[in-house]
Amino acid sequence: MTEKNSSGRRNIHRGDSQSETQPKIGIALGAGGAKGIAHIPMLEALDEMGISPHRVAGCSFGAVIGALYASGLSAAEIKDKIARLAITRSDTMRGVLSDSKISKWWGMIDQDFRRSGLIKAESIMATLCRDSSCETFEDLAIPISVVATDFWESRSVVLDSGPLKPAVQASMALPGLFSPVELDGRVLIDGGTTNPVPYDLLMDSCDIVIAVDINSGSPAEPGSVPGYFINLFGSIQIMQQAIVQRELEARRPDIYIKPRLSDFRTLHFYKVDEIYKEAQTAKEELKRRLEEELAPFDVPNRRNRQ
Repeated sequence: MTEKNSSGRRNIHRGDSQSETQPKIGIALGAGGAKGIAHIPMLEALDEMGISPHRVAGCSFGAVIGALYASGLSAAEIKDKIARLAITRSDTMRGVLSDSKISKWWGMIDQDFRRSGLIKAESIMATLCRDSSCETFEDLAIPISVVATDFWESRSVVLDSGPLKPAVQASMALPGLFSPVELDGRVLIDGGTTNPVPYDLLMDSCDIVIAVDINSGSPAEPGSVPGYFINLFGSIQIMQQAIVQRELEARRPDIYIKPRLSDFRTLHFYKVDEIYKEAQTAKEELKRRLEEELAPFDVPNRRNRQ
């Protein structure tokens, strides 16, 4: 259990030789669909500062990015993977159907319409995790906890051991887009329905906790009647924002970062570069806040992630 000193700051952990001189830093990557691309600059900030987090927590697409990072990939390598998967806005439907991109995306469409999802999450996971040797949580370079929701019991579920891919797939099983995942006798859906930014999982094991909340208002014109997808995913965002606000009122992380992403939607995966660029201001804010949080600690030269 982490204790606080008289100044209100949590005391540095003393569990091993590294923590004798370095605070344990944890980062939570929140839900938000394509806006989760904004997590990449936040991880770049850690890489550039030579910081390897003690633990990662992730939800939905934040769990995807977090798992890739925990496997040992750098932020730059993750961005490259996401960019190669995305279809750009200049790709017309005719272009997609006439070139090699059809083989990349057609296999991800769930053609069994009796199921409750449009896209096969396992296909996306297989593509993103290609060339990765990490099959279980225990294989990861950095410990990670991902959040899903037990559909029938209506409660949050923390997954941090055993097979990695189905756990991440469950965390990102956004209703209406991906089918629920059956795992260990439970039917699991997107963790964003119960714990969109799971920084609470880090509070008792880390000295400095970073929470990255990528949810923001809908880009639809105020006063207009939203279309199907804006209505569906916008409603989920409203719910998630209410959950996060309640959590913040109960217990705040040391660093709370909320990139300005109101111009982007859940399915804007063709806007990788735009989302990445928009998050640069938040990246610099994170670096500044981290320097402030690290100042009271006697931190030696930091080692770059390998």
